[in-house]
Amino acid sequence: MLYNIKKPFATHHIQLKHHQVYYEEYGNPNGVPVLFLHGGPGSGCNSSQKSFFNHKKFRVIFIDQRGSGKSKPRASTKDNTTQLLIMDIEKIRQLLDIPSWLIVGGSWGATLAVAYAQKHTSRVKGMILRSLFLGTKEELDWAFLKAPLKFRPELISNMISVLNMEKVNSPINILGKMLESKDVKKRALASELWLEYEGNLSTLSYEGDNIKSIFENKNFTQKRLNSLPNTPFLEWHYIKNNFFLKKNQLIKEKKKLENIPISIVQSNYDLLCPPSTSFIFSQELNKTKIHKINRAGHYISDPGVKEKIKELLDDF
Repeated sequence: MLYNIKKPFATHHIQLKHHQVYYEEYGNPNGVPVLFLHGGPGSGCNSSQKSFFNHKKFRVIFIDQRGSGKSKPRASTKDNTTQLLIMDIEKIRQLLDIPSWLIVGGSWGATLAVAYAQKHTSRVKGMILRSLFLGTKEELDWAFLKAPLKFRPELISNMISVLNMEKVNSPINILGKMLESKDVKKRALASELWLEYEGNLSTLSYEGDNIKSIFENKNFTQKRLNSLPNTPFLEWHYIKNNFFLKKNQLIKEKKKLENIPISIVQSNYDLLCPPSTSFIFSQELNKTKIHKINRAGHYISDPGVKEKIKELLDDF
């Protein structure tokens, strides 16, 4: 049974040169401090993520990263890097006078959690990570090309077809260039196609996609333009910049985390963040444990995933 969702007991924002970063405090003001890092990049926090936190036990800090959620301006990539997000996190920790905290994050949130912990090791009590992603080229090649070729051949075939690609390759690079177009309708189309493609790689069950119908729908009303997905723009910004990480940085520096208890919730059928990543990362980290979830994909809402995170939090 997950917890009932309460309202935050405090909301804040910090004003930066090009960004206003929103964050809120949830649960018990005197509870165990927890930092929650959302995925994407760009997805922002939402109320459902509060349901696995015991609001009597924890003081949870939910941060909408630059360009995400309630932070402004929306989808802004200006001054938006991994290093600057880490600086924001550390500034918020200091403002809230929190000596150290537990970090919870999934997918990109897990990437950022590892990067932050390697920079500020003494500030981390422990980590509960879901769908570990380490920002490597090999992971991207698997997620957006090799995995769909093996497990979603119809999906990638439809995308290659509408994009008129001459050879089989990752559609992400072409969509990324479209996202940078000066043509607002081309950007809009790319963002919707990106979301459809990634969403069908995230789900456990694939019964067909809307790639062709999205591509053929050229009726770009203002309402449609106003409701474009946020994540494709920020995800492409981070992907094309190698997530602002050195090659294999998070793997090479993982020994910095050897004294931090780390629990990794890993779904066995996660196409975007496969079990191999968690396994490789956990080697030689004696305080790291992988918790396997059967019959689940990438989504936190898949059976058993959120329940396992709640269980680990209750046991912390």
